[in-house]
Amino acid sequence: MKRDVKPPTSFWVVGFFALLWNVIEIYISTYEITFLQENLTIEEFKVMQSLPYWYIILFLVAIISEILGSFMLLIRKKLATLLYGLSLIALIIIELCWILVFDIKKTSLFMSFVLPVLVISVAILLYVYSKRAANKGWIR
Repeated sequence: MKRDVKPPTSFWVVGFFALLWNVIEIYISTYEITFLQENLTIEEFKVMQSLPYWYIILFLVAIISEILGSFMLLIRKKLATLLYGLSLIALIIIELCWILVFDIKKTSLFMSFVLPVLVISVAILLYVYSKRAANKGWIR
């Protein structure tokens, strides 16, 4: 019979940070559309509005799986690792598409490079942390 390993305080801090990060990520995503609409030319914004359905679906998969992963981490379920992994894959595809396909570098360096790198970095950290938590028995 496996013994229940009590996670350290840092585990709870990371879990709550993950939830807060997801709320911020959703806010930034909605702000990003408004910002781009105000700062892109009409032609550039039309290109952005013509996003393929797969991109939108991947975006929703990434956001939903990361939020669910955060909840699973907080209730100490190993499913968090799978959900964070799914989110990481979707975010890498989305952000690479954003960086390589949508040329908004001249509009905002933050939105075209800094934000995608930050989003992918946090997704990697959450995935790695959840794997570590599973290995240490903090999630089951």
